[in-house]
Amino acid sequence: MSDDSNVRLDYDQGLVLRECVASGEPLDEVYVPSTRCGCALEEIAESPLGNWIVGRRCSGQGEWGYDIITGSPLRRVAGIEERPGYMLDLPVFADDESYLVGAYGERWLGGWWAHPEDDHYETPSRGGRHDFGWIFRHSLPSHNVEWMHLVMDIPKGWFPDDPEDYIWAGARCIRPFASGVRLELPGGTEFTISNWSKEVVVPTPNPNRDRLR
Repeated sequence: MSDDSNVRLDYDQGLVLRECVASGEPLDEVYVPSTRCGCALEEIAESPLGNWIVGRRCSGQGEWGYDIITGSPLRRVAGIEERPGYMLDLPVFADDESYLVGAYGERWLGGWWAHPEDDHYETPSRGGRHDFGWIFRHSLPSHNVEWMHLVMDIPKGWFPDDPEDYIWAGARCIRPFASGVRLELPGGTEFTISNWSKEVVVPTPNPNRDRLR
């Protein structure tokens, strides 16, 4: 957040703006255009010390992305404009602003347990090892990006009680934790990854879980 109480950060339709609180006068701005398929900026957040801004992109048709913007002056300097899949939450900054973490999955709006040839909401899992999703760590200010592959070993016949409930979307609340990350798995189970790895096997959620907490 900005140390200057007379300055605020605003956002509307791809335009990130700093303006004077008292007068509404624009002080600085940057426009972040959408991609050809419509993967556009949906929401933004400022880093703890106000040096960086992150934006989450979504096309509404199965593409996601994110943008890194410097806090002053406002300039887009890094990110991913478009990639297949879904990122459900804004990436989160570490307290010291040295990096941020986020995550996505190709079927994180539901049906991640099903084989690609099966109906996502009607067919139980065929079982076995499953590509669940990815966590990324974006270092600042180098903009080096590391990826962690999340895999799940799902029992044959696994199927949620209510597969269309949004609780069975992908992982939520991904956030930095010491040298690793914490996240909530589908069904609301919190899971901690203590150290950064290229691949992590995450627990299979209980299919009977019907609430986040």
